[in-house]
Amino acid sequence: MRVIFNKAGVLAGVDQPELYFFEVNGERAIVAVESGALGKWQKANRYLNREEKIDVAGLFLKRAIESSEVEAKDLKLMVAEAELEEMVASLGLAAKR
Repeated sequence: MRVIFNKAGVLAGVDQPELYFFEVNGERAIVAVESGALGKWQKANRYLNREEKIDVAGLFLKRAIESSEVEAKDLKLMVAEAELEEMVASLGLAAKR
């Protein structure tokens, strides 16, 4: 499987999730991280830099593909609070300030 990170952005709207755009075997995949969940985690812990947030989104994407819950052509995923906590802990980023 070939996964390429393309770009990141923020969706203008109510929650304003951070969006991470990947390509999986030539198919577009989008992982959105809820801004409320991210803000809450960062307030309680520390600020995640751009690369760390890309790692979180990439790990979430990888786990979704490996679990066979989604097909590559349908990859539009949302990382909510519980998933964010799990990804950050898995990456060893949970150190307090």
